[in-house]
Amino acid sequence: MISPGEKTSEKTSVKTSVEKPMAECWQKIGVWSKEKSCPVLQDVIHCRNCEVFIQSGRRLLDQDLPDAYREEWAGIMASEKEEELFQTISLVLFRVETEWLALRTQVLSEVIDPEPLKRHTLPHRKNRILTGIINVRGEIQLCVSLKELLGIEISEGSKTSKAGSGKSVDKTWYRRMMVIFSDDGKWVFPVSEIIGICRIHPTSFQNVPVTVAKAQSTFTKGIFKWEDRYVAFLDDELLIYSLARSVQ
Repeated sequence: MISPGEKTSEKTSVKTSVEKPMAECWQKIGVWSKEKSCPVLQDVIHCRNCEVFIQSGRRLLDQDLPDAYREEWAGIMASEKEEELFQTISLVLFRVETEWLALRTQVLSEVIDPEPLKRHTLPHRKNRILTGIINVRGEIQLCVSLKELLGIEISEGSKTSKAGSGKSVDKTWYRRMMVIFSDDGKWVFPVSEIIGICRIHPTSFQNVPVTVAKAQSTFTKGIFKWEDRYVAFLDDELLIYSLARSVQ
């Protein structure tokens, strides 16, 4: 039989082993070892209940992260952002009359102020899409009308009546001129307003509603919402191809 004095001595030895644990004792004499010879196991049943194991875990969580670990995770987070950015499409948003439209920024050459530009009509040509030629930085470019190509109706604010005629006349004042380019040359067209550049993820595109005009839906690859407005994403390849056909 064990005397009270012997029990006290055992408790003391157990306390000493807790205060001065060997490195990773749970693997050498704990439940994860073959011997399971740790004298504390009889009281705590499992190493996860032992104060030595608990304190070791706390020290592991409290220690500073290694520089290599920080750099590795910084690289992982950066690559995820780059991948997310890579999957988006860069678009330029603009308005023609009441319609909000978008084209890939890859086809955008520049945006210019229409005030200093002088547009000259082409004699003996009746083409509502080709409105004339224009001098842009010393180069003669074709000036076209997206409003006519896409079949966009003139907004009420752009119509005024001739004195005494009662007929509405297009008096649109365009704030900007956009220049797009392809392998076949550049195309200049007026726009009512430009928002700027944005990036849109392909999952944001919606199908083209059946209510969209037939001419416009032909050139629209998808619809997406930007802030409080719906924008039509135009197929620039088909757009430029149609412009080239229309001026032949």
